[in-house]
Amino acid sequence: MTPAGARGLMTTLAVLAFPAVGHDLQHTAAPAQALVIQMHYADGSPFAFESYEVYRDGEKVPQQVGRTDKAGRIAFLPDGPATWRVKAFSEDGHGLDMRVESGAGGTVEAADRPLFDRFTGIVVGVAVILGLFGALRLFYSRRTP
Repeated sequence: MTPAGARGLMTTLAVLAFPAVGHDLQHTAAPAQALVIQMHYADGSPFAFESYEVYRDGEKVPQQVGRTDKAGRIAFLPDGPATWRVKAFSEDGHGLDMRVESGAGGTVEAADRPLFDRFTGIVVGVAVILGLFGALRLFYSRRTP
């Protein structure tokens, strides 16, 4: 093969191989400490394969979006100390909207509120309404002869 023919062959091979290099996907795998949030319904069944979004507090664009896994978990790697807003929701209206703190040492401070804390407002509201109706009933029962 002549030098000109070799150059032409090499050029042709380079032109044909270049698009393949552009589609190459590199990857790395490294152990890291993740924040894992596990969600379940009141009956204990997992909040599985439902949508979620993770935002850095104050930002409009989510840092991460996806679906919970089979066990109802979200795994997220905080990139530093911040407050994170986690929103998870299903098509039927169930969901949560919570804030999670990630500390400087990679620590995460988040805890689910006890059941009583979550429903305190509802219980107090119902008690106030029943109390008002009870007081009105007592007031009107004393006025009638």
